[in-house]
Amino acid sequence: MKLKCFLFIIFFITNLTNIKSQTNHADSLNKLSLLIESLKQIKTDSAKLNTLFQIHYFQLALIGDLSEDNVNKLNFNFTKQAIFLATELKKYDTLKSLTIDLGYIFDLNKNYDSSFVYYYNCLNTFENASKYELSSSLAQNILYNISNLQKIIEDDNKKALLQKSRINNLTFIIMAVLIVLLSFIAWFFIKTTKVNKLLTVQKDEILKSNVKIDSSINYAQTIQQSILSDENKLNSIFKESFVLYKPKDKVSGDFLWTYKKDNIAYIAVADCTGHGVPGALLSIVGTFLFELIVSQNKYISPANILSELHLKIIKSLNQNDANAKHKNDGMDVGVIEFNTATNKIVFAGAHRNLLHIRNNKLTEIKGVKRPIGGSNIKYTNQFIEEEINIENGDLIYSFTDGFQDQFGGNEGKKFKSSVLINVIKQNSYKTIKLQKQELETIFCNYKGDLEQTDDVLVIGIKF
Repeated sequence: MKLKCFLFIIFFITNLTNIKSQTNHADSLNKLSLLIESLKQIKTDSAKLNTLFQIHYFQLALIGDLSEDNVNKLNFNFTKQAIFLATELKKYDTLKSLTIDLGYIFDLNKNYDSSFVYYYNCLNTFENASKYELSSSLAQNILYNISNLQKIIEDDNKKALLQKSRINNLTFIIMAVLIVLLSFIAWFFIKTTKVNKLLTVQKDEILKSNVKIDSSINYAQTIQQSILSDENKLNSIFKESFVLYKPKDKVSGDFLWTYKKDNIAYIAVADCTGHGVPGALLSIVGTFLFELIVSQNKYISPANILSELHLKIIKSLNQNDANAKHKNDGMDVGVIEFNTATNKIVFAGAHRNLLHIRNNKLTEIKGVKRPIGGSNIKYTNQFIEEEINIENGDLIYSFTDGFQDQFGGNEGKKFKSSVLINVIKQNSYKTIKLQKQELETIFCNYKGDLEQTDDVLVIGIKF
């Protein structure tokens, strides 16, 4: 039996060497086809097993290296038929070779379950064969392969368990994070809802307060407008005159005051400290003080009016008190007196000037550099007066600093008093109505989208 096995191996090696030596691959394939075709003519199982065995190793020889890619080219049907016949005919040598080959091939394909079955069946077959003595080296080889396969399967199972454990841990972490996140979202939603409700309540309260404040300011605006002089009052004294009045807010710290008694007309252009409600309150105080000063005297000059106004502002705001809260409050004022009998104008100014235009020639009459009221209640310089003989066609202008201090233009700078004076002169030939329109257009265009800086008041009179 051993001799037969040895001769068979010699025969196989010889044939394998011959097959590998074939230079013409087409011829080898043709021979393989002839072997497969000859199976149909073989009658005995022993001859058929021999042919199947040759087909099996002929395929192995043709593909050369038994790599993972090459074994996919094998047709296992012939090998399986040979294993079946070898088992029936108890050809254990042939069965040994075929089962080990097939197990190894399945091993290369990483089909560990199939390879394990073939190795294990091979071992069982050898153990049950009463006429076959299994060599220790062959047994060790098979057992070694089986052990490796078992180890691979166990390693794969361990990896699968480890991967499952990792997935479970990751799932737990994700669930924990989701729970925390959902809890935070719920808490944030509840808190946001509470805050939104509180904000809604506060917003409603603010809106109600704003409505009340707006209502109060609107009412204050109505009161101020009813007290202060306007363009209609100026027109009643001087038919050709205009008043450009643009408060920064609804109420203003700039105001116009007019008064006429017999042949004397007084005009005052005033700019109180601040604007808005504080300035508006001071403007009403100033208006009443003007009325009081003029009504108490049969005649009083513009310089004396300013002196009296200065003292009365200090007294009204209690500025002599060291703890007074309004020590710096006051106003800049220009007072014009016009005598209709003599056609003369007398002007006195406290930080306010007067423009006089005759035959397109402009003269600027400047007031003294000191305000009315304020912390510096004692001044060495007194208010001075300038007298002008008015001729037909003369024009006079007076204004506060709101126009000239307005920021705007391409560079966002102040308009400046010199520019305003030049604009007034350039448009002095136009009608009074057109002059006002031109000044308003220039102011609005220069301001653009910027916030109005201060209250604006400009008056013009043509004789």
